Amino acid sequence: MTAAKARLVGSSSLGYAIVRPDGTLGFAKLRRGAAYRDLAPVIGDEVLLDDAGLIAAVLPRKTMMTRPRVANADQAAVVVAAREPDFSSFLLDKYLTACTDVSVPALIVITKWDLLASDRAEALADRLAWYAKLGYAVFKTGLGIPADEPALKAKLAGKTTILLGQTGVGKSSLANRLDASFNRSVGVFDKAMGRGRHKTKEVVLLPFLAGYLGDSPGFSDFSLDIPKDDLAREFPGYGERSYECLFKGCLHDHIKGCAVEKAVAEDRLSKDSQANYLKLLAEATAVKGYERKSSHSTRGKERRS
Repeated sequence: MTAAKARLVGSSSLGYAIVRPDGTLGFAKLRRGAAYRDLAPVIGDEVLLDDAGLIAAVLPRKTMMTRPRVANADQAAVVVAAREPDFSSFLLDKYLTACTDVSVPALIVITKWDLLASDRAEALADRLAWYAKLGYAVFKTGLGIPADEPALKAKLAGKTTILLGQTGVGKSSLANRLDASFNRSVGVFDKAMGRGRHKTKEVVLLPFLAGYLGDSPGFSDFSLDIPKDDLAREFPGYGERSYECLFKGCLHDHIKGCAVEKAVAEDRLSKDSQANYLKLLAEATAVKGYERKSSHSTRGKERRS
């Protein structure tokens, strides 16, 4: 058997949509009886095809996200609207924490900036400056606001980037703005897979600037199911300071000697984000001890892009 590589970029009743190394699009089904490392293939997987064009094996993954469910993402573009729906730093902090938990670097894209009045735009820009201080790349987009788009495209070029965010923030519109051909190509792509006009119900990877741009379904609700001790290290800006606290396992909840508390008091970390953290801490699961997965450890993890 001569194995050929391919990338899974979508799925339908016809099978998985694939992109071959030469850039051509096709479809492939699973080979009956093949072993898939105890995991079913997911969008983003690199696979081997047998002589019959069936998926014979899934190659090892670099990263795996569960919401949205996608393999081998190089980075996530966390998409948050400035309005409609209103900007939520709580959701933004939650999404960024989720990306760190699975070792996927993140960048921030704010959509619908054109809908903001000047005073609200200034206030939101001040809020976003806190994320820039933590090392996150922040981009503003909207009708008539193209200034950040060239820099955003440069950030996405050559990488597999998954767009993630709540329903209605404009992920698909952003994709179409970045590449006008997506409006046509996505329609053709969906038609080939037996569906109607583009309406994102599952992850689809669109070839983009020598990489892929992943459109994904929006979230109506997003739960962050990680232990409290992981949250204390993976929340934006808290990782480095967690190891400066006076005692091991500090949860940064008003404990004397907490480096995070000190940074907030000295205006080096956002008070607004601290309130978001404490809310997430109240919702988080208990410390799992020996049951905690070692992959949750943030030592050596890249937290941002």
